[in-house]
Amino acid sequence: MDRPQPGITPVAPVQFKRIGNGATVFADFGADAYGNLQINIPLPVTATNFTIRLGEKLDATGAIDRRPYGSVNYQELSLVTQSNQTVYQLQIPPKPQHSNPQAVHMPPEIGEVTVFRYAEIDNAPTSLNAEALHQQWVHTAFDDNSSFFRSSNDTLNAVWDLCKHTIKATTAFGVYIDGERERIPYEADSYINQLSHLAVDANPEVSQYTFEHLLKHPTWPTEWGLHMPMIAAFDYMFTGDIALANNNYDALRKKLLMEKARGDGLIRALGIVDWPAGERDGFNDGDQQNLAGPDINTVVNAFYYHALLEMAVIAQATGQTQDVHLFKSRARAVYNAFNAVFFDRKRGIYIDGEGSTHASLHANMFSLAFDLVPRGYQNQVADFIQSRGMACGVYGAQYLLEALYKAGRDEYALQLMISRSDRSWWHMIQIGSTMTLEAWDVKYKPNLTWNHAWGAAPANIISRYMLGVRPLKPGFEKILIAPQPGSLEEIYGRVPTMKGPVVVNYQLGVLEVEIPEGTTARVLIPYKLAKPQQFPPHLFINGRKETAKAESGCIVVDEVGPGKSVFDFRPGQKKSTR
Repeated sequence: MDRPQPGITPVAPVQFKRIGNGATVFADFGADAYGNLQINIPLPVTATNFTIRLGEKLDATGAIDRRPYGSVNYQELSLVTQSNQTVYQLQIPPKPQHSNPQAVHMPPEIGEVTVFRYAEIDNAPTSLNAEALHQQWVHTAFDDNSSFFRSSNDTLNAVWDLCKHTIKATTAFGVYIDGERERIPYEADSYINQLSHLAVDANPEVSQYTFEHLLKHPTWPTEWGLHMPMIAAFDYMFTGDIALANNNYDALRKKLLMEKARGDGLIRALGIVDWPAGERDGFNDGDQQNLAGPDINTVVNAFYYHALLEMAVIAQATGQTQDVHLFKSRARAVYNAFNAVFFDRKRGIYIDGEGSTHASLHANMFSLAFDLVPRGYQNQVADFIQSRGMACGVYGAQYLLEALYKAGRDEYALQLMISRSDRSWWHMIQIGSTMTLEAWDVKYKPNLTWNHAWGAAPANIISRYMLGVRPLKPGFEKILIAPQPGSLEEIYGRVPTMKGPVVVNYQLGVLEVEIPEGTTARVLIPYKLAKPQQFPPHLFINGRKETAKAESGCIVVDEVGPGKSVFDFRPGQKKSTR
């Protein structure tokens, strides 16, 4: 497929002022973005040499930081005006590191860009005002109105805004990249980017193009390749179109690494686990190599199991019947061996690998996120996960949050998303970034960027788990709505799907959903949302009392049709205290 072409949105400054002795103009465009600076100098124009600084970060004086830490962006450029020209766009030189053959580049018609929020212009004429400056924001097609989220927690709202902006801003190249330092697509980054992109805008073109790009330009970490069946399966479930997976079926099959399996089904391969290496929670007794052992390890095999099941879905949809049976039988073998080899029954948790005694957050959160934990042990594993806190990087946070929601620990997941520690999304906002960081803080990754979309997990976690909107059938032919708001008194969200937006509105015991035409929904409402002091609660749908069935601690309403439905709960008999 053709690479999605970016366009340009002009952005006016939200703040404009003169600093120093008045000869320097400072402009704040409100948010970080890939683009260029356009300057409209009023006539008459005299030949002048301007020094222009663009950056992402301010220093302690409130000026652009000219020596920012890590890979935070700063560029200083010159502009020479001509007497017969009033509109100027900067000639931005390419950075040396972007000469890497794996780096992607902006289309020639757009030209080189840089990432910036702030601009300073030295020697600016007195006639230069706010209307003369525009950040030329480069991004691919994006429907801002297709998604929305607000809750009763202002921190969570700010985190969602941060993540949504990150997703839009990092579409600039028409392919998902890992940030400004490298501009290289990676499989794991792209999977999280895909999840969050389709959670805020229903256009799959960038994720589909990135998938095809990565088949031609794979990267090195073991688990990254195993993300490819996950990307293809999610594309199928979201769009309802199996073409992407079908057209690349043989290449996807090879990503499974089945040739590395030993007799019991587990594969022998080192893993990246998390990145940077210091974010592995001591995995394999603190192994700091790029790929960590043991040779038979829990994290790699958790991904292998999940990828096998995702390929079984793809094989079923593409008519590969023999492969369906093969992948499912391999997955069953992995499940059994995984729990026999890695589960420490005395402690009730998973060790890092065969021969290890160390149990990391990662060994347990990936096991729980990928449904490898038998039901009887899920609470023990979830307790251990919760005891470790945010002992993972921003990449691992995607799977930590998924694991918590799957275990019904929505309140703890909420607390992680609204945390104000230095290992939080609020910290990213507090230090001045308007896009998610590559790592929690520069002290955890000295060369971090301020424009890395793999840190935007809350965008998809909020839509898929807190609001609970997920496809039950490909293309949202049937939709699951299973909200898990934790202690939030109110959540309201509009989630894009291929059928149209799904609206979920929960306020103090009343759940309102709006389903688009052409589909139906299965609504799961946890007892705790239905005033748990009264049991069983009486369910009213659009004012009429209905018979509700219970399933795994939820009230279940099936085949909810298009339009608006209001679920209200009235007290039943009080629980007996005997």
